[in-house]
Amino acid sequence: MRGISAWTTSTLLAVAALVTAHGEPNLKHEHAGDVFRKLHRKQCYLDGPASNGSSTGEYRTVEGADAFSKAGYLTIIPDLFRGDPVPANALSDPNFNFNISEWQTRHPASEIESIITSTLQTTTSEYGIAPSKIGAVGYCFGGKYVAKYLSSNSTRGNTTFAAGFTAHPSNTLPSEWEAIENPISIAFGELDASSTPENRTNIEGIFIQGNKTFQTNLYADAEHGFAVRTNLTDPKKRFAQESAYLQAVRWFDQWVKGDEDDE
Repeated sequence: MRGISAWTTSTLLAVAALVTAHGEPNLKHEHAGDVFRKLHRKQCYLDGPASNGSSTGEYRTVEGADAFSKAGYLTIIPDLFRGDPVPANALSDPNFNFNISEWQTRHPASEIESIITSTLQTTTSEYGIAPSKIGAVGYCFGGKYVAKYLSSNSTRGNTTFAAGFTAHPSNTLPSEWEAIENPISIAFGELDASSTPENRTNIEGIFIQGNKTFQTNLYADAEHGFAVRTNLTDPKKRFAQESAYLQAVRWFDQWVKGDEDDE
């Protein structure tokens, strides 16, 4: 079996990832900087063990990357915010002085798309990875970019991914769901205020009407962000997080890896 690699970016707001069926599944952490310097000259994490193996009740980014790696996916975490992520407690601590609107102006969608596009193009051109072996993962904020990159767009050279998975996506427009051309899987949380029953029904209706290849799962008692961070001492929440991960892996096994294990 060949490995599958994933690019992921983690902030408090989002984990966005790109998954590619290519490379060495056991590539070590020290190789990450060399790979990403060629792609974007920024810090990244590539496969390797998590720096802290203790359980804190959070599904940390490197632990998430390692989980994909253990499933046969080589994982890369690039920095989409150029070293300027949202501070870890900015949105959870009411006394934390942080201007989210000002932060967002420093990281417009055009800049983030430029990083994703150029990284994807470099990966395909310099490393010979076929687009049919590249998928996308996006949590929260990243879900919008999963949707965008599952459709062709001439302004970015028609760079697309073979399949995508997103959990608790936010700020994704109906037109972006409508434009999706390739398989999409979504994990919703019952308690996620950004994904109401009406919103979920509308998204599924778009997929059905557009004859999309899709999967949607709804997890009981799961809040916004559950696939990345949640209370793992609660059996329902732990089940939701673990199941969302397995949902993603199964999706990529089918639509990105395909019959690769038989080759």
